[in-house]
Amino acid sequence: MVQREGRILRQGNTNAEVKIYRYITEGSFDAYSWQLLETKQRFISDLLSGSVTQRSAGEIDDVVLDYAEVKAIAIGNPLIKERVETANELNRLIAVHHKNIENRMRLEQELAELPVKIKNQKKHIENCTLDIEQTKEVFKEHSKEERIIMREQIHQALKNNALQIHESILMKYQGFDIVLPANMDEKKPYIWLQKNGRYFVELGDTAVGNLIRIDNYITNMHTHLEKLKKGLLDMQDRSVGIKAELSKNEDLTEQIGQKKQELQAIDDKLGVKKDE
Repeated sequence: MVQREGRILRQGNTNAEVKIYRYITEGSFDAYSWQLLETKQRFISDLLSGSVTQRSAGEIDDVVLDYAEVKAIAIGNPLIKERVETANELNRLIAVHHKNIENRMRLEQELAELPVKIKNQKKHIENCTLDIEQTKEVFKEHSKEERIIMREQIHQALKNNALQIHESILMKYQGFDIVLPANMDEKKPYIWLQKNGRYFVELGDTAVGNLIRIDNYITNMHTHLEKLKKGLLDMQDRSVGIKAELSKNEDLTEQIGQKKQELQAIDDKLGVKKDE
């Protein structure tokens, strides 16, 4: 089909507009041809999306006709249409069944990991709450001269820290250790603030701006605490949601077996014999 359109829409065609007609004749070889194209297209789509399996590849071989099927098409046997529809429905059920299995495995793994994540999140909330309270007790207003010295120290340290293989503590500020990270990209500088918890603070390229960013993070740490609490609620809700999903019975094994029997019955009527 693509080859045919390519011959019409090719370079050098002087017609401003073309019309492409596709004729389908009842009781002809067309039904099988379209089924073959559909199966191939489904396989190509699976291949491009990375979800192709050995079973999918085998489906292309399964649509090769034997003499009995060709004879049935030639005489306009209505069972051919029924077979195409039944085979397509069987393939759809099998695809959905495999997708359900993959999805269930993914959900089970996620559910198994959630208790540890929830426990860690609760610890982050506890540490952040302590850091907020303790910072109030040690918070100090620095003089202009002190701020100039500190911001220049931070600025220069960031320049020297690019791609260092080990992190290091630069200084203590408002009760927090300012930690220079390992493997930092000089174009995307950041530091860790560390006390009971550990906090990521993105910085910029100016000394004055960097110290202000650190001050703002410490002053507004309650915002980070709210995000942590929301994250905990999301994890707990997710756990409930996954359990609800896993409780659903979406096993299509019985339907697939029934559809296989229907297909076999049609093949028997057509006199089609498939290799096991």
